[in-house]
Parts: sequence; structure tokens; C-alpha cells
Amino acid sequence: MTAFFNKIYLAIALLILGLCGWIWVQSQKIDSLNAKNQAQAQLIAMQSKTISQLKDEVEQNRQLTLEVTKQESELREKADEVIKYIPAKAKSSDAYNAVAPDNVIEFLQQQ
Repeated sequence: MTAFFNKIYLAIALLILGLCGWIWVQSQKIDSLNAKNQAQAQLIAMQSKTISQLKDEVEQNRQLTLEVTKQESELREKADEVIKYIPAKAKSSDAYNAVAPDNVIEFLQQQ
């Protein structure tokens, strides 16, 4: 009977050792997955920060574009005003021999 119990004890001991080994392997896999998860979380945080910065830059670019468009529109309106008041005589004369109107000279000096 002792031989029988020795075999049972040996089987139980081998089973316990096997389970311990399996648990250790699973623990290593969990640690590896946790490390990957942490690395991905850091990458996501960096990408979120970059996206926020890019959104801010897009908004700044939009504001600058609006400002430039407004300034161009104002300059175009000024130029149109100057052209509007050029006398018909100056418009029909030879530009080479004509003297520029005062408002055209003033406009060009402002630029």
C-alpha cells in the first residue's frame, strides 16, 4: 500500500509542479501584455497631444487666413476707389505722356 500512496503523492506533486509552471508562464504572458498595454497607452497619449496641437495650429491658420483676406479686401477696395476717381481724360490719354492723378500718386506712396 505504501507504494500505491507513494505513486499518488508523486502524481500529486507532479501535478502541483505542473500547475505552478503553468501559472508562472501565464504570469509572464500577463506581464508582457501589461507592458504592451502601457506602451500603447503612452503612444495614444502622445498622439492625442499631437492632434490637439495640430487642431490649435489649424485654428491659428484659419484666423490668419481671415485676417489676410480682410486686409486684401480692404486694399482692393482702396485701389478700386482710386481707380473709380481717375478722370475720364486720364483714362483715355496715352499713359506714357500723361501725368498721374494726385489720388493715384497718394495711393502709391502709401504702399
